[in-house]
Amino acid sequence: MMLTLFVAIFILVQTDRVERGMAMIGGAALFLALGWMFDFYILQEAFEAIYFDSLALLFGMSLISNVLYRSGIFHQLAFRAVGYSQGNRLLILTLLILATYTASLCFNNLSVMVIVLPLTLVLCQSLAMSAAPLVAAELIASNLGGASTLVGDFPNMIIGSVARLHFDDFIAGMMVPCLVLLAVLLLQFQKYAPGVSSGPLDMEEIQRSLAQLSPQHASAGRIDVEPYLFKVGGWAFLLSLLGFFLAKPLGILPAMISLLAGAAMLVWGRIPKDELFSAMSGGDLLFFLGLFVMVGGLQAAGVLDLFHSLIVTLGGTHSTTTLLVLMWLAGIVTPLFNAGPTTALLIPVVKGMAIDLPGDAIWWALSLGVLAGSSATLSGATAGPVVASTMTRYVRELPPDRRRTGDVLDFHGYLQWGIPIALLFLMISTVYITIISA
Repeated sequence: MMLTLFVAIFILVQTDRVERGMAMIGGAALFLALGWMFDFYILQEAFEAIYFDSLALLFGMSLISNVLYRSGIFHQLAFRAVGYSQGNRLLILTLLILATYTASLCFNNLSVMVIVLPLTLVLCQSLAMSAAPLVAAELIASNLGGASTLVGDFPNMIIGSVARLHFDDFIAGMMVPCLVLLAVLLLQFQKYAPGVSSGPLDMEEIQRSLAQLSPQHASAGRIDVEPYLFKVGGWAFLLSLLGFFLAKPLGILPAMISLLAGAAMLVWGRIPKDELFSAMSGGDLLFFLGLFVMVGGLQAAGVLDLFHSLIVTLGGTHSTTTLLVLMWLAGIVTPLFNAGPTTALLIPVVKGMAIDLPGDAIWWALSLGVLAGSSATLSGATAGPVVASTMTRYVRELPPDRRRTGDVLDFHGYLQWGIPIALLFLMISTVYITIISA
């Protein structure tokens, strides 16, 4: 019954008929009520099921991201990148994918795509090419960037909080495979977007269009940065990054560093009152708070034992096989539930298995599986549906003679890029996990 209720709530969230944060809080309250009625889940257990460290990481990094976004620095960097490319089409598109990956190392996928997507759509209009292949590549690059570090995406924040892994642990364990997968992505993109390097570009027209994307920072055809916000956000970001690297030798939790940085942004970040809730990712905080309570209810009801039994049965007594089963299971489940919820769902199972499987390979297996699954479908990552709806609105505003079929990215259209990439990611990750667990 509890699993059915969990799935039903997720279906409700996917329909967008209710605000997702409030839906999950309502689901958590329902789980607690059922737990109390049938005497299997109490308030103390629900409290213990919440990973406050991961919520603190999300809170702090979201506020830093908001301040830097409002400073205009991201728009200026994109503006300059186009100028440095000197009209080379393939170089422009490659730089966009690499910039998306790099920004996603420390900022959440949705924030990165909100900045990159308008730039991409303007460029694709100038290049007279379909935007869908490039946007799909950017979404996947954003997933890769997020999976490379502790603070890039919420699944890794959860993993880091539970496994007590630090920033440098993720750099050592996840950066290399993610860079290999990024190289594979770039090769695949060239396959799907042939001929983009031919023909001249009107660079002045493109730069004027880019300036219009950020009118509050535009000045005489260029994009300026708001000095105060850039200084405050930049220092907070750099000091947080330094703190993440020093956290392990100093015995400090990364969550505490992020929490302090977030508090500093509340004081000095000049965040408008009407934007405060969204700036701190309030909806996501409520969503994952409710999700943790619901997953705790599933664990108390014994539902998660089914996943554990499946992994152990298929993996047998061989540790490497068990890790691969976990990774592929995560890769299959993630397209159905999204990256964050899948990680939260499997974390209690993995936490129990980690006792018998020492080392960090089990956590990298989970992270790589979620990464592949989140790249398989448009709904696998949080940014996917937002990107699709933004592209649709953009195309509707274009004159009919400038519209192209490939300018819209829908669920079925994305599968032609997502499924092959996800399978490639899983196969390459299989080799990596086999090597590090041998």
